[in-house]
Amino acid sequence: MKWWGGSFFWRTLAVLVIALVASQAASFWIFRHLVQQPRMAMGIGQFVSHLKTIHAALNTLPPGAEREFLGQLAEKEGIRVFPAMGHEPGRPAADMPGMRMFRARIKALFGEETEVFVRPGAPGILWVRMVAGPRAFWVAFPRNRVDRDNTDALVYWMIAGVAIAIAATGLIAWRLNRPLARLARAAEALGRGGDPEPVPESGPSEVRAVARAFNRMKESLKDEERERTTFLAGISHDLRTPLARLRLDVEMLEGRVAAETQKGMVDDIEDMNAIIDQFIDYARSEATEAFEPVNLSWLARECAERAARAGARATCELAETPLLMLRPLAARRLVDNLIQNAAKHAGGDIVVRTTAGEREVSVAVLDRGPGIAPADIERLKEPFTRRDDARSGRSGAGLGLAIVARIAKAHGARFDLAPREGGGLAASVAFPVSA
Repeated sequence: MKWWGGSFFWRTLAVLVIALVASQAASFWIFRHLVQQPRMAMGIGQFVSHLKTIHAALNTLPPGAEREFLGQLAEKEGIRVFPAMGHEPGRPAADMPGMRMFRARIKALFGEETEVFVRPGAPGILWVRMVAGPRAFWVAFPRNRVDRDNTDALVYWMIAGVAIAIAATGLIAWRLNRPLARLARAAEALGRGGDPEPVPESGPSEVRAVARAFNRMKESLKDEERERTTFLAGISHDLRTPLARLRLDVEMLEGRVAAETQKGMVDDIEDMNAIIDQFIDYARSEATEAFEPVNLSWLARECAERAARAGARATCELAETPLLMLRPLAARRLVDNLIQNAAKHAGGDIVVRTTAGEREVSVAVLDRGPGIAPADIERLKEPFTRRDDARSGRSGAGLGLAIVARIAKAHGARFDLAPREGGGLAASVAFPVSA
């Protein structure tokens, strides 16, 4: 059942409602069998004793005294007795629990031929044919003297009680669920690399304790992120100055060393600068950048054109894509890193492609390089991991794909590496349209 694995609110509400309905059903059964039916049996027993007294009086009283007795009986008890004149129209009363008990009592007392009747037009009156001596009498009395079945009232009471309990339970579950839902959303945002607002420390004491611990954890993670960023940025900045001096010294060696040696030294310095740039990109936090509407195809075209100006052979296959709420600079770094990774390791033609579906908009960079072994795909998304034997050519610090993975995670996107048809690698990031 999908809803059972759904939100905490519905699970809590379902458990409490089921428990309440079960308790109401148990209460109904206990009341009916241990309270209502014994009371009904007692009332029927008293009325049957009353009928027995009437039967005895009809057998013994003279005609004059009998008429006076029946008049007082009708006036005080609401019971009318009159001689039976042939077969009177009517039908047997329905076989309800109280009526079944009453019928069994009078049959045992007055004989098996005794029956309880109802007549059309008078559903609230019951009729019993009673034989007293040589004569037969009809005894008419209010139905509620023997048939006091309050099942309908009990059912209405149970339904009303369950409805009130469901409303109260829903309110309690909602009050419990609201702070937990806020906490879940904040944890999800934090897991994507965002910086959510502190969770309000409200609700039951246990929920407040969890919210307080989450807020402390979030601040601790922010402090650690800040320290890491400061550390990496400081090292990168400190390395810039000696590298700049070294580059200047190498340029001044022209004519003193072989041109090939000088070019190799310059390339090594450029590699070190590229590694420093990756450190700075990895240390930069995307959470500080605001979301803006971005056309992914336009952004991909800009990145491909910039890579082409830098010497990469990049072409575009772009689709019409809707605007997505993205962090523009972070999204640009994502595409740039995919193109740079393809240019560094493949060295051939690169295709930048965008596709739009109902639920996802994706950007992919395809190359014709050696590709990546399936066993290494997830490992190479981690920082500071490289696989030179799988991707030939110069290698940086192993942060390019890690930066892509982190930016994709911060946007709730899916980052995939897969073999390209015909050879090579297809690196794609699929952004949800809901973004």
